Amino acid sequence: MAGADGDDSLYPIAVLIEELRNEDVQLRLNSIKKLSTIALALGVERTRTELLPFLTDTIYDEDEVLLALAEQLGSFTVLVGGPEFVHCLLLLQLLQVPEFLRPTSQ
Repeated sequence: MAGADGDDSLYPIAVLIEELRNEDVQLRLNSIKKLSTIALALGVERTRTELLPFLTDTIYDEDEVLLALAEQLGSFTVLVGGPEFVHCLLLLQLLQVPEFLRPTSQ
């Protein structure tokens, strides 16, 4: 997925995507906090067809990482093409986050 077309302008995005695969939790968290930057660089279509499946396949481990991902995806509606594409988001998979880590509204 990363480094498509050899475009040097996408190199920082490729680095962020590689950090999503890193074993270091802190590197993954830093990259997840920049998911909107990755999505903007990829565009709506590639975000839906490449980034979201990539996240589904690679990020399923640390509760802390899943919580950060859930927080980022909460603002992804525009980045996936608007309300008609919100179903593309991975929120159902994020239900795996233990209840004690889920934010509560009171």
